[in-house]
Parts: sequence; structure tokens; C-alpha cells
Amino acid sequence: MGNLSTLHEQVFTNCLIAEANYASTFSLCGLVLRLRDLYKWEQGLLPWTEPEPSVLMEWIEHRETSWDPWMEKDFRPLMLDGSLVDPFDVEAVNAYLAGSGLVYGAGFVEGLRPTFFLGKITETKEMDGAVVFCVEKETVRDVFATPAMRQGTRIYIRRQPMLSFLWDQIFEMRPSARSALTFAFAAYGLDVAQVARHPGQHADALQTIARNQLHTWIYHELGEVHEDAFRGHLWHDIVATYPNTPIEIYARVLKDLCADTDDMGLLRHIINEKNQAALAFYVAFLRPFTRLMFPEILGAFHRFQKSHDWNLIENARNQAKATFHSRAATLVAIHQEHRHRGVEWAKEKILEQCIVPLGIVKKAQSSPSR
Repeated sequence: MGNLSTLHEQVFTNCLIAEANYASTFSLCGLVLRLRDLYKWEQGLLPWTEPEPSVLMEWIEHRETSWDPWMEKDFRPLMLDGSLVDPFDVEAVNAYLAGSGLVYGAGFVEGLRPTFFLGKITETKEMDGAVVFCVEKETVRDVFATPAMRQGTRIYIRRQPMLSFLWDQIFEMRPSARSALTFAFAAYGLDVAQVARHPGQHADALQTIARNQLHTWIYHELGEVHEDAFRGHLWHDIVATYPNTPIEIYARVLKDLCADTDDMGLLRHIINEKNQAALAFYVAFLRPFTRLMFPEILGAFHRFQKSHDWNLIENARNQAKATFHSRAATLVAIHQEHRHRGVEWAKEKILEQCIVPLGIVKKAQSSPSR
């Protein structure tokens, strides 16, 4: 193995290239919040510790300036022991890192944003046909960090992004999430309002909750490994064909829900474990689009809070699983027809049949060509 500091620099360069070319896909507010989290990580601050605004803004300005040389540049191959390796070839890079205690991750997160990181492994384990890498501390990362990521049968779970995500949910406390968050924290003997006001006094509990949630999220990734609603490369083809549209979002949410309701997925695991806190966090973390597509779990959880009857959750999972697979089949069928009728025809047809009924976009004014 060669010089790890050289690899560190090469990964960091690709992080800057990713940020330079994809950071603009966030809203200004969303980007600033992510850069704030990146600053806290770099400085070793806990997520609830707020930096001095002037110091943070100076750092953000410096970070954005560092992107200038990398605009419209391709990702750079990694030089490992004299050989050039594709930066997305995680198997080759991790073979190079064997025995170092480090793991390398690369892939694409929401919005097809590329992401890279290098971190220290605390545990590696095989689960249901996948290899799970538990990362306690990252040494290199970009602004697109996500708590859990899968590439093929490799699953990465990352403690620090999970802790940041958990705190953001508490700090923002969306009205739609308040009841579920209250229920989840009560399962740990905590008052979420008190935690929000005095996070430093509950730091150990927050670390424990984040760690528990992180290991629960493994089962979402395992659900993705096993779900068969989108076979082969169909799903990747769909999101690449309709980028930055409601269709891309719909396809992403649908794939996630197929994974969550799979017999090997997240909800099945929560039900098996009878993990009330994990169930409540699942409901609390649902995004608006996902809530629209999965009303079964909202109604079931509302009744569960009083009855604690796990059959309610299992019935909702089974009912929704059938619905999601039916929706996936419709999406796939229309998408495959685009080869004969064109992308615009397929786009309007998907909007009309799949998305307009959800009530989030208006019906297209013009009819698709036939």
C-alpha cells in the first residue's frame, strides 16, 4: 500500500469537483445548511453546536472559491500503486485499503449527485447477501453526505451524518412530524421538547438514538437489494431519462417505498423487532411526497399509538406493498413504450397516470401525441 495521505488528497479533489458541478442543484438555503453541516464536521463540532455566523460565512465563501478551478471538470482517476483506478470502482479501491482500517465509498445520491468519502471502519459484517461497512469517523467527505448508501451489495452506514440528520429533524420539528417524534422519544424516556431546548444535556441519548437508527436503516438498503419491482437497470434508466422532473422524484420515492415494504425490508424488520421508537421515527422522517404515496402507514400509526397492535402496521405494509408494485409496473410499462412513442409522450403519460392522481401537479394542458 502506498501513501494514504496521497489518496486522501485525491479523494478530496473529487469531492471538490462534485461540489463545484452539483452544489447548484440545491436551493440557496439548502446549500447553506449543508455547508454549515460540512463546516461542523470539519471543525469537529457536534450538530447542535452553532458556529459564529461571521466565521461560518467566511468559511463558506472560501469553500465556494475553492470550487472555481474544478467547474466542468471530469472526476479524476485515483493513482494507486502506479495504476489508475476509476473513482467509482469501490471494489478496487477497498482492495487497496485492505488492512488499513479505512473504507472508501463512492456513488450517487438523490438527484444523481456524485459523492465520495473515506472513513474509519468500526465494523464490517455480512447480512442477507450484502456486506455492511459501519463508519464511525470520516477523514474525507463532501457536502452530499448521507447516513446510508448502497452500491451493489455494499452498504455504508455513517454515524456522523446520521447524528446530523437526527438533530436537523428535531431542530426543524415539522408539524407533520411532531406527534411521531414525541412518541419516538417517549420510547426512550425523553421529552422531545426538552431535548430540542437542551441538546447538550442529552448528548449521550442522542448518540445512542442515532446509532440505533443507523443500524435500523441498514434494512432499507437490504430491502433495495432484494426488492424486484424494478428489474435490472430499469430504474436507473428511468431516473436518467426524466432528470429534474416530478417523474424522477416519483421514481425515487416509489423505489424507496418498494424497499421499505419488501419482505426483507425496513418495515418488516421493525415489525419483527416490535421496535416502537424505530416505527415512530420512520413516520416522522417521511417527506411530503412520500406521505402522499403511503397514507396507509399514517393511518395505521395513528391507531397504533393507542392500541400498540402490530397487526395494524403489518396489514398496512402488505397493502401498500401490493400498491407500490402495481404502480412500479405501470411506470415501467409506460417508460418502455417511450422507445416507440418518444420521451415526451412517455413523460406526459406518466404525469397523467401516475403523478396527477396524487394531487401534487396539475394535469398537462396538452394531450400526449399518439
